Amino acid sequence: MHRTIAVRQNTCWRDCVMRELLSRISHKLHEVVLASEQARWTKHAFQQQCDALAALVSELDGACIAFQMDNSPAWISVDLVLSQCNKVALPLPLFFTPAQCEHALSESGASWLFSDTELRNDTPFRTITVCECTLYVYRINSKATHYFAGTRKITFTSGSTGLPKGVCLSQTSMMQVARSLGQRLSLEKPRHLCLLPLAVLLENVAGVYAPLLSDGQIIVPSLKSLGYLGSQLQAPDKLLACISQFEPNTLILVPELLQLLVHACMQGWQAPKSLRFIAVGGARVDSHLLAQAIAFGLPVFQGYGLSEAGSVVALNNVDGQLTGVGEVLPHLEYKIEQGQLYLKGPLFLGYLNGPEHRADSWLATEDLARQDGRGLVINGRLKNQLILSNGRNVSPEWPESMLLAQTGVLQVVVFGDARAHLVALIYAASQLSDNQLTKLISQTNDLLPDYARVASWHRLTQPLSAEAELMTSNGRPRRDAIARHYQTELNALYRTGTEAQALQPQILLEKSI
Repeated sequence: MHRTIAVRQNTCWRDCVMRELLSRISHKLHEVVLASEQARWTKHAFQQQCDALAALVSELDGACIAFQMDNSPAWISVDLVLSQCNKVALPLPLFFTPAQCEHALSESGASWLFSDTELRNDTPFRTITVCECTLYVYRINSKATHYFAGTRKITFTSGSTGLPKGVCLSQTSMMQVARSLGQRLSLEKPRHLCLLPLAVLLENVAGVYAPLLSDGQIIVPSLKSLGYLGSQLQAPDKLLACISQFEPNTLILVPELLQLLVHACMQGWQAPKSLRFIAVGGARVDSHLLAQAIAFGLPVFQGYGLSEAGSVVALNNVDGQLTGVGEVLPHLEYKIEQGQLYLKGPLFLGYLNGPEHRADSWLATEDLARQDGRGLVINGRLKNQLILSNGRNVSPEWPESMLLAQTGVLQVVVFGDARAHLVALIYAASQLSDNQLTKLISQTNDLLPDYARVASWHRLTQPLSAEAELMTSNGRPRRDAIARHYQTELNALYRTGTEAQALQPQILLEKSI
């Protein structure tokens, strides 16, 4: 049962640099602005919690403060207060490996770390309770570093290499994205349920800042209560139960979570009638999966973004549109040259310890794009494009997204550069037999031209994960790392497959990882 926490107003909160955002919190103070699985916080109460935290943060030296925490109202409080105190915020995902965390802390020059768990062999400098969550404050000995003027957040994204890269963002650029999203959605006082880690920039900006600007309410259960273990959703029933319990208006999903909702609907689960907008991003979504979702009454809209743009770049808002990611948000300019998308506007400031990105210069996104009259269509990553030995170009996201639209197919990574045909690594639900999986792949191949079909495949016994440094934080495969990790299995696929077998996929069962 929820408890609503309300206290008297404290006016020192008004001095925050995020005036536009916080002015929304500074009126109608009796209204609930945040909720967890245990309690709800009025604007009064949330202000009081943030004021107490700000008093502590203002005493800490150093420009950059890191925090590694589970999803909670306390996470949001830390994020906002660091900006209020003109600190550089460094959110660290829980699934980062120790090596990735050490790299991020070292490169960022962070002086302090906030954690919601005690660290072994270390004594905290201070402890403080924020929104009923005990936070431990640890001193970090990191080298001094240079920040671009206006840097308020560093988000580390793992790309094709094991060490993540720091993207430096201003509060102005992130708030501009949030404002544009509010205009695009046109929802008053949206009730948003956070299903992705808040350390993922998409949920942070689109799932926290944007609803607050629209005078909305944010529901932020812990990742554990949603059924997550690390970056993997181990108990999907818990996530579905949260959606049913909290009856949100908006959600942000990656394609894997959309597939989960569609599969649940097939099994009889009914989405709450309160849902008005479900944004899906992070990877290409097949039109068949979108059509299935819409048929079950899920208000699904595909979007596109990248960290360098402060998260969201484009978002559909047209009912029933199955292709494309919609119009580019109004604060950005774009162009397409030789198939590649370029952006200009209030983007990132530059990469940490790298050259500055000028606001008047074009950013090459390395994404293949085209226009279809209703907005952008993203075809895949330029660097991911496969060139087969017959000269055909194939974006692996094409067959991957079609296979992922099949019920029970959870992860797919396609390979085939300089080869005669494509092969795939596939992780599927345990209840899906090999024969059933073979049939689904054959059915998908029938919808593809011969050069884009999967000729042979290898079934994984464990999902690819961010902890193993094989996936990014938003669910994209780290292809080079996967290819290295599964080199033996991929070579075996090419020994067993031939071009003539493209219509009848060959399976290689995994014996060990």
